Amino acid sequence: MTDFKTDEEKAEEIKQWWKDNGTSVIAGVGLAIAGLFGWEYWQNNKIQTAEAASKAYLAASREADQSVAQQQFANLQKDYSSTPYASMAALSSAKLYAEEGKNQEAATALQWVIDNSNEAEYQEVARLRLARVYIDMKKYDDALALTQQEYGDGFGSLLEELRGDIYTAQNKVGDARKAYERALLTDGAPNELIRMKLDNLGKGA
Repeated sequence: MTDFKTDEEKAEEIKQWWKDNGTSVIAGVGLAIAGLFGWEYWQNNKIQTAEAASKAYLAASREADQSVAQQQFANLQKDYSSTPYASMAALSSAKLYAEEGKNQEAATALQWVIDNSNEAEYQEVARLRLARVYIDMKKYDDALALTQQEYGDGFGSLLEELRGDIYTAQNKVGDARKAYERALLTDGAPNELIRMKLDNLGKGA
C-alpha cells in the first residue's frame, strides 16, 4: 500500500474540509472585510468631521459681529464636541465674554473646556483663564484652588505669577511678593512684567 494519497483522495478530503469548515471561514473573511471597510469609513468620517469643524471655527473666528460669533462658537461646541475645535471655540467664546465684562458667561465657557476637553493642554489653559476670571469676580479662594491643581511642565512661572496676582488683589502684599519672586526664579530668565508687578508692591510687608 502506498503512503501517498491519490489525487481523488486529496480532492475528497478538501471537499470534506470545506463542508465542515467552509461556513466559518467565509464568515471570518466576511467579518475581516467588513472590519476593514468599517475602519476606513470611520477614519474617513473622522477626517471629514475635523475638516468641517476647522472650517466652522475659522468662520466664527473671522466673524465681526460678536453675537453671531458667539452663536457660531456655541453651535461648534454642540455639533463637534468630540474635536479639539470645540475646546478652541469655548476658549474663544470665553475671551469674548470676558472682554464684554460678562464674567459669569466666561466662567461657564471655561468650565465647559475643563469638564469636556480631551486635551490636557486646553484644560490647563482653561483653568488658568478661569482663575483670572475669578479674580475679577472676587472669588479669590476659587482662583487660588485652581492654581493648586496638577499642571504639565512649563507652567511653573505662570502659576506663581497668577498666585501673586490673586494675593495682590487681596492686598496680601507679603504673599504676593513671595509668589512673584518664586515666579522669577522658576522662569529662569528675566521677566520684566513680573519685575514690574513686584516693584509696584512697594516695601510693604
